[in-house]
Amino acid sequence: MTLTKLEIADRQKLYPINKNWTKKLVNRVLKTEKKVAELSIVFIDNKMIKEMNKTFLGHNYATDVLSFDYHEPSSKNTITGEIIVSVEMAVKQAQKRGYSIEGEIALYLIHGLLHLLGYDDRQKRDAKKMHQRERVLLANLGYRVPVPN
Repeated sequence: MTLTKLEIADRQKLYPINKNWTKKLVNRVLKTEKKVAELSIVFIDNKMIKEMNKTFLGHNYATDVLSFDYHEPSSKNTITGEIIVSVEMAVKQAQKRGYSIEGEIALYLIHGLLHLLGYDDRQKRDAKKMHQRERVLLANLGYRVPVPN
């Protein structure tokens, strides 16, 4: 199975986004999860993600990634939605923890995809399951980025 449709918008200037890399990463995760998708991915800065987080979730702070599931049941194997990534947050976290910015962005993309696939991290038990899946997918892609337990 492959990606049906992917739109990528880069609305930040802090770090150059490689759209081909993004497509390959998303396709590999979807193939592993045996899903197809119609997705929009937007790369933004902390100011914009803070505004979105406040508008849609009522949280007045910047976050690393937001995902919005469009719930369009065209097929049980197709996910539809939008993933918003704060590149500024990825740059800061990668520098703080000594990991690659690309790896940090990969983590955020995978985290957003897993939310669209039905994973949840609000309860400790569910978060543990989600973080374990993130570790596996990141390792499959060749990244060694710390993921919470």
